[in-house]
Amino acid sequence: MATTISVIGLLLAAIIFVVAIWKGLDVFTSTILVSFIIILTSWMDWWTSLSSYAEGYVGFIQNNVFVLVIGAVFGELMAASGCAESIANVVTEKMGAKRVILSIALITTVFVYVGVSGFVVLFVLAPIATIMMKQAGYPYRMIPGIIFIGATCSAMIPYAINITNIMPAQYLGTSMGSAPILGWVAFVVSFAVGYFYMVHAAKKAAIKEGTAIDESQPVKIQPTRDDLPSFWVALIPFILVVVLVLALSNLTDMNTNAIVVLSMFVGSVVIVLFCHKQVGSVAKILEKGVNNGIGATVMAAAILGFSGVLQSCPGFQSIINFVMGLKMNPYLTEFFGLNILAGILGSGTSSIAMFFEHLSDGLLAKGASAGALHRLAPACATGMNTLPNAGGMVAQLRWMKLSLAESYWYVFMTSVLAPMIGSLAAVIVAMIIY
Repeated sequence: MATTISVIGLLLAAIIFVVAIWKGLDVFTSTILVSFIIILTSWMDWWTSLSSYAEGYVGFIQNNVFVLVIGAVFGELMAASGCAESIANVVTEKMGAKRVILSIALITTVFVYVGVSGFVVLFVLAPIATIMMKQAGYPYRMIPGIIFIGATCSAMIPYAINITNIMPAQYLGTSMGSAPILGWVAFVVSFAVGYFYMVHAAKKAAIKEGTAIDESQPVKIQPTRDDLPSFWVALIPFILVVVLVLALSNLTDMNTNAIVVLSMFVGSVVIVLFCHKQVGSVAKILEKGVNNGIGATVMAAAILGFSGVLQSCPGFQSIINFVMGLKMNPYLTEFFGLNILAGILGSGTSSIAMFFEHLSDGLLAKGASAGALHRLAPACATGMNTLPNAGGMVAQLRWMKLSLAESYWYVFMTSVLAPMIGSLAAVIVAMIIY
């Protein structure tokens, strides 16, 4: 009975948290409120539980503050220097306004596929996407949803240099390119669902808000300023960051966060050196970037603090035991198991580690293909890991000065619903051919 009440409290806390954030209550207050709901329904010691909250809070800041701050500074410099506008103008003119969403989604897919982290992609592309969306007459609030199309789907493709594609091989002894058909099915379906939804939503919003343009006419860009850097100069910091991330990731043993920080620091210095006339007051840009980065870090840290309280309650362990005890087709077990774990933990990476640590041997014993289990993992773990308890996603929205109420519906459609549909399609194919 006590465990049942704990589970109910956990689920109630999750629902109230989403509603509170949606209604505009600040994240710190919201997470403390729902933490006490869990504490009371699980008969937990309140001070010990708050200590767990503090550990998660401090741990997130310790691990991510430099990444978020330097990323925010780089983004501000890209915008202030005109580099973002210069690149966006050329891409929009060449591809056309009606292909703006496709351009952003494809660029994101390629970057994340070759190993560029989601944080880097957002900080690099958001300033460019902002200009492109404005020129196409589409709302700014939709940008995270569009970027998440590529960021979530890319790991499904065989040989993706992504932690969710690397980890299953460590448990199953498989190749990063295992069961390629399943990966392509998941990717194509997920990408298509996310892309066509965002195109529909963007055009509908543009008409409603009176910003729609005639997409049948060639795009003629009017720069907003006379001192924009040339397209090729603007590309230098953009490409340099990507190249450094890939090179340092493959040629050194540096910590991933250290690689991101170093790459964006170098990119930021290059912007200042090449575009010092356009940048203007570096001190003001640094102040703005640092403040935005710290704000995003603190918001995400509060969610990780709540996650620490959640994972220490009896109801959480009960849900874990339920997932581990699922008895159905191995591929359906993986689909439901990874999605449930990712939703609770707020992390696809953590869900894969926990799932394969406990279930991989049992699923293989039931006759499941190791290659199929591997390929389905990045797809299944991608769905529920961007619910509102995902600290990284919330930090990204905060950096873009967007609330969950403004943007989360688009994020949900492209990074939760679309990947779940794509991964389920791949599961059905796996059940047929394996």
